[in-house]
Order: sequence, then C-alpha cells, then structure tokens
Amino acid sequence: MVAYATPFLAVALACAPLAAQRADGPENPHPMPSTSAVAGVFEHAGSLTAVARNWRATFDGDGVRFQPALGRDAPTAHTFAIHLERVSRGATVWLDADAATPRREHDRRRVTLFRPGFAEHFTARPEGLEHSFTLAARPAGRGDLTIALRITTDLRPDADGDHWRDGDGLGVDLGPVVAITADGRRFAGSKRRTNTGIELLVPANVIDRACYPLEIDPLISTATQAYAGTDNDYPDVAYDAASDSWCVVWTQFLGGGQTGVVGSVWSATPLAFAYAFSLNQNGDEDEIRVTNIAGVGVFVLAWTNHEPAGNWISGLALDPVQAQASNIFPIDGPFAVSNPVLSGEATVLDDDCLVAWLDDSLGLLGCTVTIDAQLQATLSPITQIATGQVEEPAISKQGGADGRHLITWTNRPVGQPGWIRAQLVDHDMNLLGPAAWVRDAPQNAGFSAVDGDGFKFLVAWEEQELQNPSTTDVRGRVLTVGPTGITSVGGVLELRAAPGLIDYAADVCLLGDKFGLAYMVADPTAIYDDDAFVRVLDPAGAPIGPELQLDVTPGINYPYEHAPRLIGRRDGDPATTADDGLVVFADQNTSATFDSDVGLQAVEAMGNGGAVVDLGGGCGPGGLAVCPGPVALGNQALPLELYGAQPLAVPFVLLGMPNMRVSCGVCAFVDPTAAWFVPNTAGTALTAFAIPGDPVLVGFAFDMQFVSFNVLYVGCPLLPGVATSNIVRCTVDV
Repeated sequence: MVAYATPFLAVALACAPLAAQRADGPENPHPMPSTSAVAGVFEHAGSLTAVARNWRATFDGDGVRFQPALGRDAPTAHTFAIHLERVSRGATVWLDADAATPRREHDRRRVTLFRPGFAEHFTARPEGLEHSFTLAARPAGRGDLTIALRITTDLRPDADGDHWRDGDGLGVDLGPVVAITADGRRFAGSKRRTNTGIELLVPANVIDRACYPLEIDPLISTATQAYAGTDNDYPDVAYDAASDSWCVVWTQFLGGGQTGVVGSVWSATPLAFAYAFSLNQNGDEDEIRVTNIAGVGVFVLAWTNHEPAGNWISGLALDPVQAQASNIFPIDGPFAVSNPVLSGEATVLDDDCLVAWLDDSLGLLGCTVTIDAQLQATLSPITQIATGQVEEPAISKQGGADGRHLITWTNRPVGQPGWIRAQLVDHDMNLLGPAAWVRDAPQNAGFSAVDGDGFKFLVAWEEQELQNPSTTDVRGRVLTVGPTGITSVGGVLELRAAPGLIDYAADVCLLGDKFGLAYMVADPTAIYDDDAFVRVLDPAGAPIGPELQLDVTPGINYPYEHAPRLIGRRDGDPATTADDGLVVFADQNTSATFDSDVGLQAVEAMGNGGAVVDLGGGCGPGGLAVCPGPVALGNQALPLELYGAQPLAVPFVLLGMPNMRVSCGVCAFVDPTAAWFVPNTAGTALTAFAIPGDPVLVGFAFDMQFVSFNVLYVGCPLLPGVATSNIVRCTVDV
C-alpha cells in the first residue's frame, strides 16, 4: 500500500466503513464470442480448403474431401470424399458429371461448381459443410429427381445413409434432404444407399410444381465426440493496428494422432468474426504461435510440423486485409525441434519479427523473419541463445519503440529443480549482454511468460509451493533493461497464490501502461475442473481489482477452461494509449459431448470507473472544480482540476468523507481528511493522485473541493479573501 499516494489513502482509510464491500469481481453478462462461430473457405498455395471448429475439407476439381475433427483421443482419423456422379429424372440421365468439367468459383464462405443448368455448392458453416444443389430450371423427363453421389470412405453407413461410423461410434452425419423453392417453400426429400455411395431423391410432384431455381440442401457434419479429449486447444492471439484486427489460431485434433492448425481473423472494433483459414501442408501441425509485424501490416505464424523424417519449425505470413497468405517457409529442420515462440515488431519502422525454438541437441535457437510487401520471407542466420538443459521458452510479445525483446526459459538439469533465466536481444536477434537468473530458489519453477515495452518487462512463472510441493503458485518479477543487458531486478511478486491449489500456465501482456496476467487454477482433487482467470497489474506488478473468471459456455457441462493467452493493443502499437486487449482460451465439455471450443474475452486495464456528480455549492470567485475520471481502481493519475480561479489565487484541494461539511458564513467547505497545495497557472490548477487497486475500495465515495486564498472577495467575516469551488463527489468502481 505504501506505493500509492498518501492523500487518497488518508481519505480511504478514514472512509473505509462507508465503502461497499463488493469484491466478487467484475460481471460478464454477455456471452463471449468463440470459435463455435468460425467457418470459412481459404485458398492457399494452390489448394482450396474449408475449415470450422470441428471439421476441415479440401476441394479437388469436382468434389470435396471432408475430414471430421474427432478429438485428441480418437484412435483413428477418417476422411469422407464426395463426388457427383449424375443427375437423373426418372430413367432420363439429365446430367452426367463425367461428361461436363465444372467451372469452380469461391469466396470466403462458399465453393461452387458450375455445370450446364446446375450448380453444386459447398458452404462452410460452423456446424458442418452444407452441400447443396441448385437447378436453374425444371429438368426434362418424368419421375423423381435423383442426385447420385459417389462416397469414398472407410466409415460404415447405416441402412439409410444418415450416419457413417467407425467401430468407436465416431464419424460423419449426413443431414436430411430438403428441397427449397424460389418462393421459399420447403419440401422433404429422402436418401437411398447405393453400392458406390448414396442418392438424394426429390419427389416428382415437387419437381413438377416448384418455382425455380430449386435448391436441394443436405448438411455434412461431424459425429458427436465420444472421448474426453479436445478438438481444439493451445490457442494464441496477436493484434494488427493497421487493420484493427485480431488473429486467433489454435490446434485442431483430427484423431489418430493427426493435427492441424486453424486460424481466424476478427475485427477488433467491434469484436466480430471476419474469416477463417487453415494451412496446406503435409504433416501434422502443432504448437502454433502468432505475432504481428506492424511495418508491413501482416500476421506471422510459426508452428512445429511433425513429419516422418523429423520435425520442422515452419512459418507463414498473412495479410489480414486481403486474406492472402505467403507460401509456407521452413525455419529449421528436419531435426528434433519444437516449441516455437514469436515476438513481433510493433513500430512501423521495421519489417521483421523474431522466432525462437528448442533443438534437443543445440539448446535454444533463434532468428529473424523478414516479410516484404509481396509476402516473401527472408530468414537471418540462426543464433544460439542458450545451451544446456533448456526447456519451456517464452518471448515478449514485441520489443516496443526501443526494439529490445526479452527471452526467458527454464533451466532444468536432470533430477534438479527448474530455474528461470532471461536473455535480452535486439530486433535483429543480437544478444545484448549476458543471460541473467530471474528465479533460482530451491523450489521448482518453470513455464515462464514475459512481456514489456522494450525497457521494462514483467516475467511470470509457476513455482512449487513450499508447504505443499505438489501444488504451485504464480510468481513474477519486474525487470528493467539497458543496451548491455538486464540492468536491474526487483523482488519476487506473489501474483497468484492459493495454498493447496495449482496456480499455473501464466501468460503476460501489456495493457496500456499496465500488465495483463492470465493463468489457470486447478484443484488437485478434481479432474478436468480447471478454471482460467485474467487480472490487471499496475506497472510495479501489484494487482488492480479482482480477477475475472473466463467462461465460454454457461452451464455446468463446460467447466474445464484452460491454456489462456493474452494480447494487448499496445503489443501491436507502442505509441497507442489504448489499455485494452483480448484473451483467448480453450473450454471443454467434460460430462456430455466432450467437445471443446476456443473463447475470446475482451479485457481492459481500466474501465469507466464510478460516478462523478457535481453537488454544486461554492461561494465567491472560487472557480469550477471537475474530475474527468475515470474514478477506477488502479488509476495512477486521477485528475482533479480547477478552472476559472482568479490569477493570483492560491488554491488547495480538499478531500473528505461524503456530506461532512464545515460552514463559515455563506460558504460550505468539505471537512478535509487530506489537503494539499496546487499551483495556479492563469486561473487553472491541476493535480492528480493514485487510486489503489484493492477491490475493497469498489463503491467507496469521497468528496472533493478546491478552496482558494488571496482572492478579491469578502464573503466570510472569519476568512476574508477565501472562496470555495463547487463540491464534486467521486465513487470508485472498476
């Protein structure tokens, strides 16, 4: 508490009985956006793909290969390929697909194959791939309309062709057939199994009487997940100021050990889904991370690609405005490499970013990735950052205006506890000074996270509790750096410590001039019952306000929130004063479907604060007192201002408890608990003080007033030459 300004503490302590004891944290009355809304079509490297939360698809010249995301624990991955064979009316073949090469078009949500008088559509929807057909006019012939589809899959169909399953009950569902006429009427069709697939049937009376064009509309979707593994996990997020957009990426689990990367771009103001994309690469992608290069206005992704010959660290650049991606470029491999981490350039003066990764033989390696205006990547020579028992690397989100980035990792010799080390680098991945110990206590520490502005950084990590070695706390330390390395280290901070609970998986970002901290909390006696939280820290690392619990889906079925990652707008623009950001995290159903989602929660270091009310009053030429606010927890410079005072007046600001007054003639004064002199410049007096971040102060109110001496006014016989301003009441909130 001693770090905060004395005048506010004096008033707060005096008025503490009047403060509302509301410390249960901020409310979240609105459902959060999540990847349940994500679906889209993306063309990359000569391949056309579609993707959503629990499926992905690849298009060839005349069909589609659909792949359900069956979850991490599904023993086998499956594909479900569909190609049109023919369209018939009774015994008349109206369209032979092999005789007509389709013309293909696509946008960000739909792929269409055009044939004469007939269009085949594949629309990416969050719940599945909508496979529909449009007949421009009534087809010739008599009888029912039949659309024959060839299906290639190892899944076994049921009698009607509605459900295609493996031995574990996982697979693909085909929805009902519906015919929709041009005037909006809907008619039921049916399906029929064949030796090569299925046939979609529309009754003859519908074909004869329909208002054309006629649409026929089944849905391909993923069967219910039956394993307690997740479909989507390990998300990450970055911010691009030029397009005012977020890029959210995560790993998708397809089954049988197969994984892929799903990405999505969201507008930041307001928060809304824009489009989705996926990667086109042989192998299994995992450990995805994303950053931004402000000078080029692109996002850069890096991940581990698992191939039979070894792992690769791979990368890709994405222009968020044009929805165009570079070719996938190799960064390192094929070796025992893993765990890439990224740091962007937030200034508009540079065109590269930093990537670091682990090599089982060489330790912690890194390089820079330059992206030009044509989305071509150039890599610098690889730098060896650290050797020895290096694990769990982390890097600051960007290097600020100074272009200095901090890399942290765990040094964990076999059989010994882990310690946290840090290395400062410049924007060209040159090492600046020697590495330094951040934490080298006897108890085990690891899984660090870091962010900062190029001069000051906050490092957070999880550390073994002394009293209960099977549980952990989140601790941290603020570091300052200079051109020659890490120059000063503050004390260890208790960022989240609950005895007997596992506090872990921390992440850090800049929120304006403050820090955001995300973490997980688990009860060691409860399985899959972790919670994820985010809170704000002041520049010295002290908590501001209560923690905010993250939750995508209301109800009791989705209690497992995990793997939170944070980004702030400041991480995409070091010159901005914005103090908001975005946290992403995974959320899993643990009692019914066992599916999972990635949630997005907008956060802000300092909200609108509490009410500011002008109570009037005052006497003589005392001027106008105002408090522009926000009267919010953690506001380090709450402004108190006086306008219209006499040029030679000597003003003092008074702070006191609500409705406590001292009268003198016609004047009423706030009975001050704290008061101090404020310089007067041409009738204007400006001062400020810090509001602590303690949640107990939510609801606390105080009155503020300026009293001026040496004014040309005789209103009070006891205090001639004294005038008072109006009285302003301020109420503290988040």
